[in-house]
Amino acid sequence: MCIDRLAATVGRPLNFAGIPLTFTADAPGEPGGYEARIAATGRVGTRDACWHDLFNALVWLRYPRIKAAMNARHCAEIALRPAGERGQVRDALTQFDEDGLVLVSDDAALIDALRSHRWREAMHQRRAALERARLHVIGHALMDKARAPHIGLCAKVLHLHVDELSGGAADVLTNVAAFDRWLASRIEAGQWPATPRDLKPLPVLGLPGMTPDNLDPAYFDDTRQFRPARI
Repeated sequence: MCIDRLAATVGRPLNFAGIPLTFTADAPGEPGGYEARIAATGRVGTRDACWHDLFNALVWLRYPRIKAAMNARHCAEIALRPAGERGQVRDALTQFDEDGLVLVSDDAALIDALRSHRWREAMHQRRAALERARLHVIGHALMDKARAPHIGLCAKVLHLHVDELSGGAADVLTNVAAFDRWLASRIEAGQWPATPRDLKPLPVLGLPGMTPDNLDPAYFDDTRQFRPARI
């Protein structure tokens, strides 16, 4: 498999137990669930000719500590709960894994506007600040959907101001490994996420470069995707 050869070339990520990962299709009848197999064997189920699985593997290569921390939290939650009961932490982790995005900005007003669903202000009036922001795309399903963007395409977002990050704003904004370590440490410590409500919606087609239509301020009046905040 090409992605597994790439992993061998650039350096295999490790799971939380320190086992190097391989990206291969699951064997028929193989025991254990998806997260448990990654934890026990380091094998990440990766189907041939599947964009969804390819993007998942690429996120493992770019953000190995975040992905390993999520796998560890999943396994800890599985051990704590009755069989078949997921709980809010696992639901939040799954949403972040599938559609997650982290937006890091030095503009507090931009983050406030995004969190408050003031979409025209955030994505048009404060476009320069949005273009300066650093986007860490974690969601492999989000990447797959973005191959053919559609109205309503939405990311599940963690908004961060640079002052919330340790190690200095410049370091985290420019150094992917530093960000990977920072967020992984929060996930490992159980500091985030606790519930799907910790993830905020972000209409992807409002981001700069996603469509020329979003250069028009009236584009953000379309409530099919730019929904007002619930009161």
